[in-house]
Amino acid sequence: MSDFQGLMEKLRLRKHPSKLSELLQYVPRPVLHKARELAAEVDYSLREYAPWQIALFSALLAITLLQLWKWALAASEDIRERGFVQAACDFGKSLPIIRGIVQKQQAQAVAKIRASLEEKPDIGHEPFKELPRQGEAPDKVLKRLRHKEGKDVRFPDGKSTVSGTLYLAGDDHKRLLNSVYSEFAHTNPMHGDVFPSVRRMEAEVVNMTASLLGGGGDSEVCGAMTSGGTESILTAVKASRDYMRFTKGIRRPEMIIGRSAHAAFFKAASYFNIRLIRLDLDKDHRLSPAAVKRAITSNTVLVVASSPGFPHGIMDPVPELAKITHKRGICLHSDACLGGFVLPFVRKRGQHHVPPFDFSVPGVTSMSVDTHKFGMAHKGTSVVLYRNADIRRHQYTGVTEWSGGLYISPGFAGSRSGALIATAWAALVHMGLDGYMKLTDDIMKASKRFEEGVRHTEGLEVVGEPSMSVVAFKASKGGPDIYKVNDLMSRRGWHLSPLQFPPALHMCFTAQHVDTIDSLLEDLQECVAALKADPKCCKDGMAPMYGLAAVSPDRSLINEFLIAYQDVLLSGA
Repeated sequence: MSDFQGLMEKLRLRKHPSKLSELLQYVPRPVLHKARELAAEVDYSLREYAPWQIALFSALLAITLLQLWKWALAASEDIRERGFVQAACDFGKSLPIIRGIVQKQQAQAVAKIRASLEEKPDIGHEPFKELPRQGEAPDKVLKRLRHKEGKDVRFPDGKSTVSGTLYLAGDDHKRLLNSVYSEFAHTNPMHGDVFPSVRRMEAEVVNMTASLLGGGGDSEVCGAMTSGGTESILTAVKASRDYMRFTKGIRRPEMIIGRSAHAAFFKAASYFNIRLIRLDLDKDHRLSPAAVKRAITSNTVLVVASSPGFPHGIMDPVPELAKITHKRGICLHSDACLGGFVLPFVRKRGQHHVPPFDFSVPGVTSMSVDTHKFGMAHKGTSVVLYRNADIRRHQYTGVTEWSGGLYISPGFAGSRSGALIATAWAALVHMGLDGYMKLTDDIMKASKRFEEGVRHTEGLEVVGEPSMSVVAFKASKGGPDIYKVNDLMSRRGWHLSPLQFPPALHMCFTAQHVDTIDSLLEDLQECVAALKADPKCCKDGMAPMYGLAAVSPDRSLINEFLIAYQDVLLSGA
């Protein structure tokens, strides 16, 4: 029986040779001979070990090799995400000597930041470090608050010295919003059945905003209100990610942005576990459609276009980007947090070239628009818009298995301030189309005057061609250290925004700046002249920090300084 089985086995192998046997036919005989010798040596060296010992050793070796392979893959992925230079910097900082030096430098930076923020102690107004035992009378509470508010910088109407930040103009408008806030301070849109007025106002704010941006009428454009531009961006990114997972099954999402895209997109990528693909801008400081096309993969869920970008006030080519994303079935977000209540009116005037950037462009699937900036509403309101309700539904969170009942929330917040929604509604209705048109004319005239003044200032040059009232400028060849210019301007009471890549400053002009242009230009030109005469005239200030940030390859080190700064702010210093 055994002879018969052996014969059948030989016949089977001849008819169906194994893959190994086939492969061995192509291996040179000297190699096979050497392999047999090595195998014999291994067998001989293991002759004194029991089979269980050999099995245990083999298992441990396999586990070790597997762990090394996992470590190598993780390290490779880390280098791919952060770059070799950053990975090398992090390894260097892990060394005890380097770590000690870094910690010492951080401590010095924290002490300097704290010293710059700390004020002389207030006699009779010491800060609270715990809840007072007894409550204070209303008049005393108000007295304390007025004392604290008195420390804030004050600006006469139309005389702001801060980039952006202050948008409301006109005492009548401010009084209206304050009055509306007090009327609706107790409301909460989470309870739409209890406060239907707020629920309806939110819908009307969304509709009025959409009507400016290619929505309204019979369109399907819809949206919701949020607490600000960052939340609108986070909400749109989350909805786009989940929509693409639902429709295309993408589970390792990627998002493509230009380096001028708002920092909130970095935050969104971190929060929602999205791989961020950052692209360099073209020579005009715009996101290149060709670069986007090359960067798209099967995992791309969203491409971001800035309308305009915060740093330079320059618009990305939305129509060209939309052609690419629409063809590939990828979401495209047009971030109009800054320009949503300016660019539509600039386009209507036709005085400056502003390409389409809203839902009039097929392929735009979502937008973010801040009502609390040029919409002239109180701080704390923004609008996120979607091409249709199929995308918007993916921003919701529904909970059906909670013992507290059935739960549905439209966004990140649960309870929200109905008063802020009411003030946004009041701002839009009070301003109207004519009001926004006049406001835009005044702001654009002011920003153009400043732009022309910078172009005629020796040592400075404007960055690109601004699309709206954000003007960025940098040092021309042989010009002054732009960050020292910022320090000198700060000493004169101006608060410009420092930029990097390239080093620059910008001023975002609002209705609060229309009467400041002459004094701003005069101070700017005097500061540039002072640095030209004596480049060392400005030693203190933030220039060294920004200078380090501009050239340092170790971005995590810069991030540690930012964290230290934020810690100091939250400490109440």
